[in-house]
Amino acid sequence: MAVLAIALVSCQPLERPFQPEAKASWRAAPGPRAALYVEPLKDGPAGLEKAIATKLQGLGIAAFSGAAAPNRYYVRGNIIDKDGGRYLNWAIFDPQNRDTGLYALEKLNGAESPAEISPETIEALAVKSASDIDKLLGGDGINFAVINKPIIFVPIVEGAPGDGSESLAAAIQDELVRLGLDVLPTEAGANFIVRGHAEITPPKLETQVIELVWSLERRNGEQVGEIRQRNRIRSGSLNGAWGNVARLAARGGAGGVYDLLKKSEPDYFKSKS
Repeated sequence: MAVLAIALVSCQPLERPFQPEAKASWRAAPGPRAALYVEPLKDGPAGLEKAIATKLQGLGIAAFSGAAAPNRYYVRGNIIDKDGGRYLNWAIFDPQNRDTGLYALEKLNGAESPAEISPETIEALAVKSASDIDKLLGGDGINFAVINKPIIFVPIVEGAPGDGSESLAAAIQDELVRLGLDVLPTEAGANFIVRGHAEITPPKLETQVIELVWSLERRNGEQVGEIRQRNRIRSGSLNGAWGNVARLAARGGAGGVYDLLKKSEPDYFKSKS
């Protein structure tokens, strides 16, 4: 019995002094798509890191800016000179501050100070940076063809005699649609505006000269370009209904607008070809 008692005692767990009551566990660092901290850019525009984090969130990455958190992957940016230009270099680091070898370069306009670029440029830079960072992490990035799809609004043409203000606006809308472009009845939702303006000279020898100017503008007021059409007409012939004249004028104007859009939004038109 004594021997048995000794054997039973020897099989009991030994006390382990100074050990925690709960088992210790190691928490693996989340991957960069799970939690990605975007550091502020040194000497860069204020708010760029917040804008990039917001764009990354829209791409399914739990990105954040502001105060750093431990055990996270992060994006660090710096400005470098390369091939005669300035670039913003984004590099991804792991939680141990080791460079993962993943980086993206964004071209900066050499005429601007990085700390003083416009809000519009910050927005464009944030979108491009977020798209490239997402691709580094296995995503598809941003579909710029969809973002840059022209959505057009045409207000009433100014300065046209007779019913030209309404008939010209309606005619160029029809022609733009015929060319495969989207035209909205109101300005809400449009990213381009086609403004028409007409000027007509006083009668001289029973003739007049009319000039139509079609201006293509972005929604923020930036002018992309303009198309000018001049024609000599019989004096007073456009004081009433324009009829087929409006359609002929609008056809030339719409063709010019289409060419301007192809130059300003090449990514969209490449995707259609």
